[in-house]
Amino acid sequence: MDDVCGQGAFKDLKNSFLDDANGSRILVTTRSCGLALEISPYGELHSLRALSVDESFRLLNMKVFNEEDCPKELAAAGKEIAWQCRGLPLAIVAVAGLLKMTEMSRNSWKKIANSLSSQVLNGPEAQCRSVVELSYQYLPEYLKPCFLYMGVLGKNKDILVSKLIQLWLAEGLIPKTQTKSFEDLAEDFLMELIDKSLVIVSKRRSNGKVKACHLHSFMLDFCQSKAKEANFVELVTFQNHFLESRPSGLGTRSLVFFASTDSKTKRPYDISLILHNFKLLKVLDFECMDMASFPVEIGLLIHLRYLAVGGYVTSIPKSLGNLRKLETLIVKGLSGKIILPDTIWCLTSLRHLHVKIHVAFNLDDAVSENCSVLENLVSFSCLSLPCGQDAERMLKRFPNLRKLSCIFYESPHSSTTCNQFPALDFLTHLDMLSGWKDIPRNLKKLTLSDFHLPWCHISAIRSLANLEILKLQSGAFEGQTWEMEEGEFQRLRFLSLDTLDIVQWNASCDHLPRLERLVLQNCNDLEEIPFDLVDILSLQMIEVNCCAQSVEESAKEIGDASGEVKVLIRSSDLTT
Repeated sequence: MDDVCGQGAFKDLKNSFLDDANGSRILVTTRSCGLALEISPYGELHSLRALSVDESFRLLNMKVFNEEDCPKELAAAGKEIAWQCRGLPLAIVAVAGLLKMTEMSRNSWKKIANSLSSQVLNGPEAQCRSVVELSYQYLPEYLKPCFLYMGVLGKNKDILVSKLIQLWLAEGLIPKTQTKSFEDLAEDFLMELIDKSLVIVSKRRSNGKVKACHLHSFMLDFCQSKAKEANFVELVTFQNHFLESRPSGLGTRSLVFFASTDSKTKRPYDISLILHNFKLLKVLDFECMDMASFPVEIGLLIHLRYLAVGGYVTSIPKSLGNLRKLETLIVKGLSGKIILPDTIWCLTSLRHLHVKIHVAFNLDDAVSENCSVLENLVSFSCLSLPCGQDAERMLKRFPNLRKLSCIFYESPHSSTTCNQFPALDFLTHLDMLSGWKDIPRNLKKLTLSDFHLPWCHISAIRSLANLEILKLQSGAFEGQTWEMEEGEFQRLRFLSLDTLDIVQWNASCDHLPRLERLVLQNCNDLEEIPFDLVDILSLQMIEVNCCAQSVEESAKEIGDASGEVKVLIRSSDLTT
Protein backbone atom coordinates (compact mmCIF):
# COMPACT_ATOMS: atom_id res chain seq x y z
CA MET A 1 0.00 0.00 0.00
CA ASP A 2 1.61 3.21 -1.19
CA ASP A 3 1.44 6.61 0.50
CA VAL A 4 -0.95 5.64 3.31
CA CYS A 5 -2.37 8.71 5.07
CA GLY A 6 -4.46 7.10 7.83
CA GLN A 7 -5.13 3.84 9.64
CA GLY A 8 -8.57 3.36 8.11
CA ALA A 9 -7.43 2.10 4.71
CA PHE A 10 -4.91 -0.29 6.27
CA LYS A 11 -7.48 -1.71 8.69
CA ASP A 12 -9.94 -2.28 5.85
CA LEU A 13 -7.31 -4.26 3.96
CA LYS A 14 -6.06 -6.15 7.02
CA ASN A 15 -9.58 -7.29 7.91
CA SER A 16 -9.82 -8.95 4.51
CA PHE A 17 -6.83 -11.22 5.16
CA LEU A 18 -6.74 -13.88 7.84
CA ASP A 19 -3.48 -14.45 9.71
CA ASP A 20 -2.59 -17.99 8.59
CA ALA A 21 0.93 -17.70 10.01
CA ASN A 22 2.43 -18.54 6.63
CA GLY A 23 4.93 -15.69 6.56
CA SER A 24 2.97 -13.34 4.28
CA ARG A 25 3.65 -9.64 4.61
CA ILE A 26 1.98 -6.35 3.67
CA LEU A 27 4.32 -3.59 2.52
CA VAL A 28 3.20 -0.11 3.54
CA THR A 29 4.75 3.23 2.60
CA THR A 30 3.85 6.46 4.37
CA ARG A 31 5.29 9.91 4.98
CA SER A 32 4.43 9.68 8.69
CA CYS A 33 6.68 7.73 11.05
CA GLY A 34 4.02 8.02 13.74
CA LEU A 35 1.44 6.40 11.50
CA ALA A 36 3.89 3.62 10.62
CA LEU A 37 4.37 2.86 14.32
CA GLU A 38 0.60 2.85 14.86
CA ILE A 39 0.16 0.32 12.04
CA SER A 40 3.01 -1.88 13.22
CA PRO A 41 4.07 -1.02 16.80
CA TYR A 42 6.59 -3.85 17.00
CA GLY A 43 7.76 -3.84 13.40
CA GLU A 44 11.04 -2.53 12.10
CA LEU A 45 10.73 0.72 10.20
CA HIS A 46 12.83 1.28 7.11
CA SER A 47 13.44 4.98 6.65
CA LEU A 48 14.41 5.86 3.09
CA ARG A 49 17.53 7.97 2.85
CA ALA A 50 17.60 11.19 0.90
CA LEU A 51 19.19 11.09 -2.54
CA SER A 52 22.74 12.33 -2.89
CA VAL A 53 23.44 15.44 -4.97
CA ASP A 54 24.69 13.27 -7.87
CA GLU A 55 21.61 11.00 -7.66
CA SER A 56 19.37 14.06 -7.46
CA PHE A 57 20.97 15.61 -10.54
CA ARG A 58 20.69 12.34 -12.50
CA LEU A 59 16.95 12.15 -11.67
CA LEU A 60 16.50 15.81 -12.60
CA ASN A 61 18.36 15.28 -15.88
CA MET A 62 16.26 12.21 -16.73
CA LYS A 63 12.97 14.03 -16.08
CA VAL A 64 13.93 17.14 -18.06
CA PHE A 65 15.93 15.70 -20.96
CA ASN A 66 14.86 12.02 -21.03
CA GLU A 67 17.72 10.08 -22.64
CA GLU A 68 19.81 13.13 -23.55
CA ASP A 69 22.48 14.75 -21.43
CA CYS A 70 22.04 18.11 -19.77
CA PRO A 71 23.74 20.86 -21.83
CA LYS A 72 27.06 21.91 -20.30
CA GLU A 73 25.99 25.53 -19.87
CA LEU A 74 23.06 24.39 -17.67
CA ALA A 75 24.92 21.77 -15.61
CA ALA A 76 26.10 24.05 -12.80
CA ALA A 77 22.68 25.65 -12.30
CA GLY A 78 21.06 22.21 -12.59
CA LYS A 79 23.23 20.80 -9.81
CA GLU A 80 22.43 23.82 -7.64
CA ILE A 81 18.70 23.21 -8.18
CA ALA A 82 19.12 19.50 -7.43
CA TRP A 83 20.95 20.34 -4.20
CA GLN A 84 18.20 22.77 -3.16
CA CYS A 85 15.69 19.89 -3.39
CA ARG A 86 17.44 18.29 -0.38
CA GLY A 87 17.39 14.81 -1.93
CA LEU A 88 13.56 14.60 -2.05
CA PRO A 89 12.40 12.76 -5.20
CA LEU A 90 8.96 14.43 -5.25
CA ALA A 91 10.56 17.89 -5.07
CA ILE A 92 12.99 16.96 -7.87
CA VAL A 93 10.20 15.68 -10.13
CA ALA A 94 8.12 18.80 -9.46
CA VAL A 95 10.97 21.20 -10.19
CA ALA A 96 11.79 19.21 -13.35
CA GLY A 97 8.28 19.98 -14.58
CA LEU A 98 8.94 23.64 -13.80
CA LEU A 99 12.24 23.63 -15.73
CA LYS A 100 10.55 22.12 -18.78
CA MET A 101 8.17 25.09 -19.00
CA THR A 102 10.90 27.74 -18.72
CA GLU A 103 13.52 28.94 -21.18
CA MET A 104 16.47 26.56 -21.47
CA SER A 105 19.03 29.21 -20.57
CA ARG A 106 21.55 29.56 -17.75
CA ASN A 107 19.90 32.76 -16.51
CA SER A 108 16.43 31.17 -16.28
CA TRP A 109 17.73 28.16 -14.39
CA LYS A 110 19.84 30.37 -12.08
CA LYS A 111 16.74 32.41 -11.30
CA ILE A 112 14.88 29.26 -10.20
CA ALA A 113 17.87 28.13 -8.12
CA ASN A 114 17.93 31.52 -6.39
CA SER A 115 14.18 31.37 -5.73
CA LEU A 116 14.63 28.02 -3.99
CA SER A 117 17.68 29.10 -1.97
CA SER A 118 16.01 32.31 -0.76
CA GLN A 119 13.53 30.36 1.37
CA VAL A 120 14.56 29.30 4.86
CA LEU A 121 12.79 25.98 5.36
CA ASN A 122 12.77 23.29 7.99
CA GLY A 123 11.91 19.73 7.12
CA PRO A 124 11.14 17.84 3.89
CA GLU A 125 7.43 18.75 3.88
CA ALA A 126 8.22 22.47 3.80
CA GLN A 127 10.84 21.97 1.09
CA CYS A 128 8.44 20.00 -1.11
CA ARG A 129 5.75 22.62 -0.67
CA SER A 130 8.13 25.40 -1.65
CA VAL A 131 9.00 23.57 -4.87
CA VAL A 132 5.34 22.88 -5.69
CA GLU A 133 4.47 26.50 -4.88
CA LEU A 134 7.15 27.71 -7.27
CA SER A 135 5.90 25.32 -10.00
CA TYR A 136 2.38 26.60 -9.46
CA GLN A 137 3.47 30.24 -9.73
CA TYR A 138 5.18 29.50 -13.06
CA LEU A 139 2.03 27.92 -14.50
CA PRO A 140 0.26 29.87 -17.24
CA GLU A 141 -2.81 31.62 -15.86
CA TYR A 142 -5.18 29.40 -17.87
CA LEU A 143 -3.78 26.26 -16.19
CA LYS A 144 -3.92 27.40 -12.57
CA PRO A 145 -7.70 26.99 -12.04
CA CYS A 146 -7.66 23.68 -13.95
CA PHE A 147 -4.97 22.36 -11.61
CA LEU A 148 -6.71 23.59 -8.46
CA TYR A 149 -10.01 22.07 -9.59
CA MET A 150 -8.41 18.63 -9.53
CA GLY A 151 -8.24 19.00 -5.76
CA VAL A 152 -12.03 18.79 -5.76
CA LEU A 153 -12.12 15.42 -7.50
CA GLY A 154 -8.87 13.77 -6.47
CA LYS A 155 -9.66 12.60 -2.96
CA ASN A 156 -8.01 9.15 -2.65
CA LYS A 157 -9.11 7.99 -6.08
CA ASP A 158 -8.43 8.15 -9.79
CA ILE A 159 -10.04 10.92 -11.79
CA LEU A 160 -11.79 9.94 -15.01
CA VAL A 161 -10.49 12.25 -17.72
CA SER A 162 -13.87 12.39 -19.48
CA LYS A 163 -15.56 13.64 -16.31
CA LEU A 164 -12.74 16.06 -15.51
CA ILE A 165 -12.98 17.64 -18.96
CA GLN A 166 -16.77 17.94 -18.78
CA LEU A 167 -16.51 19.67 -15.40
CA TRP A 168 -13.76 22.02 -16.59
CA LEU A 169 -16.02 22.95 -19.47
CA ALA A 170 -19.05 23.52 -17.23
CA GLU A 171 -17.01 25.72 -14.89
CA GLY A 172 -15.94 27.93 -17.80
CA LEU A 173 -12.26 27.00 -17.49
CA ILE A 174 -11.86 26.11 -21.19
CA PRO A 175 -11.88 29.06 -23.62
CA LYS A 176 -13.48 28.88 -27.04
CA THR A 177 -11.11 28.79 -30.02
CA GLN A 178 -11.60 28.63 -33.76
CA THR A 179 -9.14 25.79 -34.34
CA LYS A 180 -10.01 23.20 -31.67
CA SER A 181 -13.08 21.83 -29.93
CA PHE A 182 -13.54 22.47 -26.22
CA GLU A 183 -12.75 18.81 -25.48
CA ASP A 184 -9.56 18.72 -27.55
CA LEU A 185 -8.29 21.94 -25.95
CA ALA A 186 -9.10 20.61 -22.45
CA GLU A 187 -7.16 17.46 -23.26
CA ASP A 188 -4.20 19.63 -24.28
CA PHE A 189 -4.43 21.43 -20.92
CA LEU A 190 -4.36 18.10 -19.07
CA MET A 191 -1.35 16.91 -21.06
CA GLU A 192 0.46 20.13 -20.12
CA LEU A 193 -0.14 19.41 -16.43
CA ILE A 194 1.07 15.83 -16.90
CA ASP A 195 4.14 17.00 -18.80
CA LYS A 196 4.94 19.39 -15.96
CA SER A 197 4.90 16.43 -13.52
CA LEU A 198 1.98 17.86 -11.55
CA VAL A 199 -0.49 15.14 -12.55
CA ILE A 200 0.14 11.37 -12.74
CA VAL A 201 -1.33 9.05 -15.41
CA SER A 202 -3.27 6.15 -13.83
CA LYS A 203 -4.78 4.37 -16.85
CA ARG A 204 -4.56 4.66 -20.60
CA ARG A 205 -7.12 3.85 -23.26
CA SER A 206 -6.54 1.33 -25.99
CA ASN A 207 -5.58 4.23 -28.29
CA GLY A 208 -2.89 5.37 -25.86
CA LYS A 209 -4.74 8.45 -24.61
CA VAL A 210 -5.13 9.08 -20.88
CA LYS A 211 -8.26 7.47 -19.42
CA ALA A 212 -7.70 8.26 -15.74
CA CYS A 213 -5.23 10.31 -13.72
CA HIS A 214 -4.54 11.22 -10.11
CA LEU A 215 -2.62 13.58 -7.88
CA HIS A 216 0.12 12.58 -5.49
CA SER A 217 -1.24 13.04 -1.97
CA PHE A 218 1.14 15.97 -1.43
CA MET A 219 -0.10 17.64 -4.63
CA LEU A 220 -3.68 16.98 -3.53
CA ASP A 221 -3.06 18.65 -0.16
CA PHE A 222 -1.48 21.60 -1.94
CA CYS A 223 -4.41 21.98 -4.36
CA GLN A 224 -6.98 21.85 -1.59
CA SER A 225 -5.19 24.33 0.67
CA LYS A 226 -4.43 26.70 -2.22
CA ALA A 227 -8.03 26.51 -3.45
CA LYS A 228 -9.30 27.30 0.03
CA GLU A 229 -6.94 30.28 0.34
CA ALA A 230 -8.24 31.65 -2.96
CA ASN A 231 -11.85 30.98 -1.96
CA PHE A 232 -11.94 28.78 -5.05
CA VAL A 233 -13.60 25.78 -3.40
CA GLU A 234 -14.85 24.68 0.01
CA LEU A 235 -14.63 21.03 1.03
CA VAL A 236 -17.29 20.11 3.59
CA THR A 237 -17.57 16.88 5.58
CA PHE A 238 -20.85 16.13 7.32
CA GLN A 239 -21.22 13.54 10.06
CA ASN A 240 -24.86 13.19 9.08
CA HIS A 241 -26.06 13.50 5.52
CA PHE A 242 -25.71 16.91 3.89
CA LEU A 243 -29.37 17.02 2.84
CA GLU A 244 -30.52 16.48 6.41
CA SER A 245 -28.85 19.74 7.43
CA ARG A 246 -31.29 21.70 5.20
CA PRO A 247 -28.49 23.61 3.40
CA SER A 248 -28.81 26.79 1.36
CA GLY A 249 -26.40 28.90 -0.61
CA LEU A 250 -27.56 31.56 -3.01
CA GLY A 251 -24.02 32.36 -4.13
CA THR A 252 -22.96 28.73 -4.61
CA ARG A 253 -22.17 27.84 -8.22
CA SER A 254 -21.20 24.16 -7.90
CA LEU A 255 -22.19 21.23 -5.71
CA VAL A 256 -20.21 18.00 -6.11
CA PHE A 257 -21.07 15.10 -3.79
CA PHE A 258 -18.85 12.14 -2.91
CA ALA A 259 -19.92 8.80 -1.49
CA SER A 260 -19.21 8.27 2.19
CA THR A 261 -16.85 5.41 2.93
CA ASP A 262 -18.19 4.75 6.42
CA SER A 263 -21.92 4.67 5.84
CA LYS A 264 -24.41 2.95 3.59
CA THR A 265 -27.45 4.38 1.92
CA LYS A 266 -30.47 3.41 4.02
CA ARG A 267 -33.09 5.04 1.81
CA PRO A 268 -33.29 7.03 -1.41
CA TYR A 269 -32.68 10.75 -1.05
CA ASP A 270 -35.06 13.56 -1.91
CA ILE A 271 -33.04 16.41 -3.46
CA SER A 272 -35.92 18.85 -4.01
CA LEU A 273 -34.61 21.03 -1.16
CA ILE A 274 -31.34 21.56 -3.04
CA LEU A 275 -33.20 22.61 -6.15
CA HIS A 276 -35.07 25.34 -4.27
CA ASN A 277 -32.13 26.64 -2.20
CA PHE A 278 -29.31 26.67 -4.79
CA LYS A 279 -30.91 28.24 -7.84
CA LEU A 280 -27.70 29.68 -9.35
CA LEU A 281 -25.88 26.36 -9.66
CA LYS A 282 -23.84 25.64 -12.78
CA VAL A 283 -22.66 22.21 -11.65
CA LEU A 284 -24.72 19.65 -9.72
CA ASP A 285 -23.20 16.20 -9.30
CA PHE A 286 -25.41 13.68 -7.46
CA GLU A 287 -24.01 10.69 -9.35
CA CYS A 288 -22.92 8.84 -6.20
CA MET A 289 -26.31 9.16 -4.49
CA ASP A 290 -29.41 7.00 -4.62
CA MET A 291 -32.20 9.29 -5.74
CA ALA A 292 -35.82 8.32 -5.20
CA SER A 293 -36.88 9.93 -8.47
CA PHE A 294 -35.96 12.70 -10.85
CA PRO A 295 -37.74 15.72 -9.32
CA VAL A 296 -39.83 18.06 -11.45
CA GLU A 297 -38.14 21.01 -9.72
CA ILE A 298 -34.96 20.37 -11.70
CA GLY A 299 -36.31 22.92 -14.17
CA LEU A 300 -35.65 25.67 -11.62
CA LEU A 301 -31.88 25.41 -12.12
CA ILE A 302 -31.81 27.29 -15.41
CA HIS A 303 -28.08 28.06 -15.12
CA LEU A 304 -27.01 24.41 -14.95
CA ARG A 305 -24.28 23.31 -17.36
CA TYR A 306 -23.43 19.95 -15.76
CA LEU A 307 -25.93 17.56 -14.18
CA ALA A 308 -25.17 14.02 -12.95
CA VAL A 309 -27.69 11.91 -11.03
CA GLY A 310 -28.00 8.28 -9.93
CA GLY A 311 -30.58 5.96 -8.42
CA TYR A 312 -33.80 4.18 -9.34
CA VAL A 313 -34.68 6.66 -12.05
CA THR A 314 -36.98 5.38 -14.80
CA SER A 315 -37.95 8.64 -16.48
CA ILE A 316 -36.92 12.26 -16.67
CA PRO A 317 -39.46 15.08 -16.28
CA LYS A 318 -40.32 17.49 -19.09
CA SER A 319 -39.03 20.36 -16.96
CA LEU A 320 -35.50 19.29 -18.01
CA GLY A 321 -36.18 21.27 -21.16
CA ASN A 322 -35.82 24.49 -19.15
CA LEU A 323 -32.06 23.87 -18.77
CA ARG A 324 -31.11 25.57 -22.04
CA LYS A 325 -27.46 26.01 -20.96
CA LEU A 326 -26.95 22.33 -20.05
CA GLU A 327 -23.83 20.87 -21.67
CA THR A 328 -23.45 17.51 -19.88
CA LEU A 329 -26.20 15.17 -18.66
CA ILE A 330 -25.25 11.93 -16.90
CA VAL A 331 -27.86 9.55 -15.50
CA LYS A 332 -26.69 6.35 -13.79
CA GLY A 333 -29.94 4.48 -13.43
CA LEU A 334 -30.37 1.23 -11.54
CA SER A 335 -33.59 0.10 -13.21
CA GLY A 336 -32.73 -0.58 -16.85
CA LYS A 337 -34.13 1.61 -19.60
CA ILE A 338 -34.77 5.31 -19.02
CA ILE A 339 -37.15 7.30 -21.21
CA LEU A 340 -36.11 10.79 -22.30
CA PRO A 341 -38.80 13.49 -22.53
CA ASP A 342 -39.54 15.22 -25.83
CA THR A 343 -38.21 18.44 -24.28
CA ILE A 344 -34.69 17.01 -24.59
CA TRP A 345 -34.68 18.57 -28.06
CA CYS A 346 -34.73 22.01 -26.42
CA LEU A 347 -31.26 21.43 -24.97
CA THR A 348 -29.37 22.77 -27.97
CA SER A 349 -26.19 23.42 -25.90
CA LEU A 350 -25.91 19.74 -24.92
CA ARG A 351 -22.51 18.20 -25.74
CA HIS A 352 -22.42 14.99 -23.68
CA LEU A 353 -25.38 12.70 -22.95
CA HIS A 354 -24.64 9.47 -21.07
CA VAL A 355 -27.30 7.22 -19.58
CA LYS A 356 -26.78 3.88 -17.86
CA ILE A 357 -28.03 1.21 -18.46
CA HIS A 358 -29.59 2.52 -21.67
CA VAL A 359 -31.89 5.26 -22.85
CA ALA A 360 -34.74 5.51 -25.33
CA PHE A 361 -36.76 8.22 -27.05
CA ASN A 362 -40.39 8.35 -27.96
CA LEU A 363 -39.80 7.73 -31.66
CA ASP A 364 -42.95 9.58 -32.67
CA ASP A 365 -41.42 12.67 -31.09
CA ALA A 366 -37.89 11.95 -32.28
CA VAL A 367 -38.77 11.76 -35.98
CA SER A 368 -41.17 14.71 -35.85
CA GLU A 369 -40.27 17.66 -38.04
CA ASN A 370 -40.74 19.92 -35.02
CA CYS A 371 -37.70 18.48 -33.23
CA SER A 372 -34.49 20.47 -33.09
CA VAL A 373 -31.14 19.22 -34.26
CA LEU A 374 -28.68 18.78 -31.38
CA GLU A 375 -25.72 19.94 -33.43
CA ASN A 376 -23.42 20.41 -30.41
CA LEU A 377 -23.80 16.84 -29.14
CA VAL A 378 -20.44 15.05 -29.52
CA SER A 379 -20.81 11.95 -27.29
CA PHE A 380 -23.87 9.80 -26.59
CA SER A 381 -24.32 6.52 -24.70
CA CYS A 382 -26.10 4.19 -24.42
CA LEU A 383 -28.88 4.78 -26.95
CA SER A 384 -31.44 2.03 -27.60
CA LEU A 385 -33.13 2.06 -31.03
CA PRO A 386 -35.11 -0.31 -33.26
CA CYS A 387 -33.48 -1.08 -36.60
CA GLY A 388 -34.92 0.70 -39.60
CA GLN A 389 -35.42 4.09 -41.16
CA ASP A 390 -36.85 5.70 -38.02
CA ALA A 391 -33.52 5.07 -36.29
CA GLU A 392 -31.66 6.68 -39.18
CA ARG A 393 -33.92 9.74 -39.14
CA MET A 394 -33.44 10.11 -35.41
CA LEU A 395 -29.63 9.77 -35.56
CA LYS A 396 -29.50 12.46 -38.23
CA ARG A 397 -30.50 14.87 -35.48
CA PHE A 398 -26.99 14.40 -34.00
CA PRO A 399 -24.89 15.35 -37.04
CA ASN A 400 -21.64 16.09 -35.17
CA LEU A 401 -21.37 12.99 -32.96
CA ARG A 402 -17.81 11.83 -32.39
CA LYS A 403 -18.51 8.98 -29.94
CA LEU A 404 -21.61 6.79 -29.98
CA SER A 405 -22.57 3.69 -28.01
CA CYS A 406 -25.82 2.26 -29.29
CA ILE A 407 -28.02 -0.83 -28.97
CA PHE A 408 -29.95 -1.68 -32.15
CA TYR A 409 -32.72 -4.24 -31.72
CA GLU A 410 -35.21 -5.93 -34.02
CA SER A 411 -38.76 -4.69 -33.64
CA PRO A 412 -41.22 -7.63 -33.40
CA HIS A 413 -43.86 -5.56 -35.17
CA SER A 414 -41.76 -4.62 -38.20
CA SER A 415 -41.03 -6.32 -41.50
CA THR A 416 -37.63 -7.81 -42.40
CA THR A 417 -36.83 -4.70 -44.42
CA CYS A 418 -37.55 -2.43 -41.47
CA ASN A 419 -35.27 -4.55 -39.30
CA GLN A 420 -32.21 -3.87 -41.44
CA PHE A 421 -29.34 -2.29 -39.57
CA PRO A 422 -29.45 1.49 -40.02
CA ALA A 423 -26.87 3.22 -42.18
CA LEU A 424 -24.55 5.51 -40.24
CA ASP A 425 -22.41 6.94 -43.01
CA PHE A 426 -24.00 10.36 -42.58
CA LEU A 427 -22.24 10.70 -39.18
CA THR A 428 -19.13 12.09 -40.82
CA HIS A 429 -17.49 13.26 -37.57
CA LEU A 430 -17.82 9.91 -35.81
CA ASP A 431 -14.50 8.35 -34.76
CA MET A 432 -15.69 5.98 -31.99
CA LEU A 433 -18.64 3.62 -32.35
CA SER A 434 -20.23 0.68 -30.62
CA GLY A 435 -22.35 -0.30 -33.63
CA TRP A 436 -22.16 -1.46 -37.26
CA LYS A 437 -22.90 -1.24 -41.07
CA ASP A 438 -22.53 1.63 -43.53
CA ILE A 439 -19.97 2.91 -41.09
CA PRO A 440 -18.38 6.35 -41.52
CA ARG A 441 -15.13 5.89 -43.41
CA ASN A 442 -13.08 7.98 -40.97
CA LEU A 443 -13.96 5.77 -37.97
CA LYS A 444 -10.98 5.07 -35.70
CA LYS A 445 -12.50 2.92 -32.95
CA LEU A 446 -15.22 0.26 -33.26
CA THR A 447 -16.76 -2.07 -30.67
CA LEU A 448 -19.23 -4.79 -31.74
CA SER A 449 -21.23 -7.30 -29.71
CA ASP A 450 -24.23 -9.65 -30.07
CA PHE A 451 -24.57 -9.47 -33.87
CA HIS A 452 -24.04 -13.24 -34.29
CA LEU A 453 -22.93 -12.86 -37.91
CA PRO A 454 -20.70 -15.31 -39.81
CA TRP A 455 -17.06 -14.26 -40.13
CA CYS A 456 -17.45 -13.52 -43.84
CA HIS A 457 -19.44 -10.41 -42.90
CA ILE A 458 -16.38 -8.84 -41.34
CA SER A 459 -15.58 -7.66 -44.86
CA ALA A 460 -17.89 -4.69 -44.16
CA ILE A 461 -15.38 -3.26 -41.68
CA ARG A 462 -11.99 -4.68 -42.61
CA SER A 463 -11.36 -2.07 -45.28
CA LEU A 464 -11.95 0.94 -43.01
CA ALA A 465 -8.85 2.96 -43.85
CA ASN A 466 -8.58 4.78 -40.51
CA LEU A 467 -9.60 2.00 -38.10
CA GLU A 468 -7.05 1.72 -35.29
CA ILE A 469 -8.98 -0.02 -32.49
CA LEU A 470 -11.32 -3.01 -32.93
CA LYS A 471 -13.09 -4.81 -30.10
CA LEU A 472 -15.17 -7.89 -30.98
CA GLN A 473 -17.21 -8.98 -27.95
CA SER A 474 -19.89 -11.46 -26.88
CA GLY A 475 -20.88 -13.10 -30.14
CA ALA A 476 -20.11 -10.22 -32.48
CA PHE A 477 -19.27 -12.91 -35.05
CA GLU A 478 -19.91 -16.65 -35.00
CA GLY A 479 -18.21 -19.59 -36.64
CA GLN A 480 -15.26 -21.85 -35.97
CA THR A 481 -12.80 -20.26 -38.42
CA TRP A 482 -11.72 -16.70 -39.06
CA GLU A 483 -9.75 -16.66 -42.28
CA MET A 484 -8.17 -13.25 -42.66
CA GLU A 485 -7.55 -11.90 -46.17
CA GLU A 486 -4.97 -9.69 -47.82
CA GLY A 487 -5.34 -5.96 -47.30
CA GLU A 488 -7.31 -6.21 -44.06
CA PHE A 489 -6.88 -3.82 -41.14
CA GLN A 490 -3.77 -2.11 -42.45
CA ARG A 491 -3.79 0.56 -39.71
CA LEU A 492 -5.16 -1.47 -36.80
CA ARG A 493 -3.10 -1.00 -33.61
CA PHE A 494 -5.33 -2.69 -31.01
CA LEU A 495 -7.39 -5.87 -31.42
CA SER A 496 -9.53 -7.47 -28.71
CA LEU A 497 -11.43 -10.78 -29.08
CA ASP A 498 -13.73 -11.40 -26.13
CA THR A 499 -16.20 -14.27 -25.57
CA LEU A 500 -16.26 -15.58 -29.15
CA ASP A 501 -16.77 -19.21 -30.28
CA ILE A 502 -13.85 -19.12 -32.72
CA VAL A 503 -11.71 -22.30 -32.91
CA GLN A 504 -9.18 -21.52 -35.64
CA TRP A 505 -7.75 -18.12 -36.46
CA ASN A 506 -5.63 -17.93 -39.59
CA ALA A 507 -3.65 -14.69 -39.81
CA SER A 508 -0.19 -13.36 -40.54
CA CYS A 509 1.80 -10.16 -40.26
CA ASP A 510 0.50 -9.09 -43.69
CA HIS A 511 -3.04 -8.87 -42.33
CA LEU A 512 -2.18 -6.80 -39.25
CA PRO A 513 1.06 -5.01 -40.16
CA ARG A 514 0.75 -2.25 -37.51
CA LEU A 515 -0.73 -4.20 -34.61
CA GLU A 516 0.72 -3.16 -31.25
CA ARG A 517 -1.49 -4.92 -28.72
CA LEU A 518 -3.58 -8.10 -28.88
CA VAL A 519 -6.08 -9.06 -26.14
CA LEU A 520 -7.80 -12.46 -26.03
CA GLN A 521 -10.40 -13.08 -23.32
CA ASN A 522 -12.82 -15.93 -22.66
CA CYS A 523 -12.29 -17.45 -26.11
CA ASN A 524 -12.55 -20.93 -24.65
CA ASP A 525 -12.61 -22.85 -27.96
CA LEU A 526 -9.68 -21.09 -29.63
CA GLU A 527 -6.82 -23.51 -30.22
CA GLU A 528 -3.88 -21.11 -30.61
CA ILE A 529 -2.68 -17.69 -31.64
CA PRO A 530 -1.23 -17.67 -35.18
CA PHE A 531 2.54 -17.96 -34.81
CA ASP A 532 3.09 -15.78 -37.90
CA LEU A 533 2.13 -12.77 -35.77
CA VAL A 534 5.68 -12.97 -34.42
CA ASP A 535 6.78 -11.17 -37.60
CA ILE A 536 4.74 -8.04 -36.81
CA LEU A 537 7.51 -5.56 -36.03
CA SER A 538 5.18 -3.18 -34.15
CA LEU A 539 3.73 -5.84 -31.80
CA GLN A 540 4.42 -4.93 -28.16
CA MET A 541 2.02 -6.96 -25.99
CA ILE A 542 -0.19 -10.06 -26.04
CA GLU A 543 -2.68 -10.37 -23.19
CA VAL A 544 -4.50 -13.67 -22.58
CA ASN A 545 -7.32 -13.88 -20.04
CA CYS A 546 -9.12 -17.14 -19.26
CA CYS A 547 -8.44 -18.99 -22.52
CA ALA A 548 -7.27 -22.56 -23.17
CA GLN A 549 -3.81 -23.59 -22.06
CA SER A 550 -2.78 -24.06 -25.71
CA VAL A 551 -3.54 -20.38 -26.34
CA GLU A 552 -1.40 -19.39 -23.38
CA GLU A 553 1.45 -21.56 -24.63
CA SER A 554 1.23 -20.13 -28.15
CA ALA A 555 1.40 -16.61 -26.71
CA LYS A 556 4.54 -17.55 -24.76
CA GLU A 557 6.10 -19.04 -27.91
CA ILE A 558 5.56 -15.78 -29.78
CA GLY A 559 7.01 -13.83 -26.86
CA ASP A 560 10.08 -16.08 -26.61
CA ALA A 561 10.67 -16.06 -30.37
CA SER A 562 10.44 -12.29 -30.71
CA GLY A 563 12.34 -11.42 -27.54
CA GLU A 564 10.51 -8.08 -27.45
CA VAL A 565 6.80 -8.90 -27.17
CA LYS A 566 5.51 -8.74 -23.58
CA VAL A 567 3.12 -11.58 -22.71
CA LEU A 568 0.61 -11.13 -19.90
CA ILE A 569 -1.45 -14.18 -18.87
CA ARG A 570 -4.30 -14.29 -16.40
CA SER A 571 -5.72 -17.77 -16.03
CA SER A 572 -8.17 -19.44 -13.68
CA ASP A 573 -6.27 -22.70 -14.07
CA LEU A 574 -2.60 -21.66 -14.29
CA THR A 575 -0.43 -19.31 -12.30
CA THR A 576 2.17 -17.70 -14.56
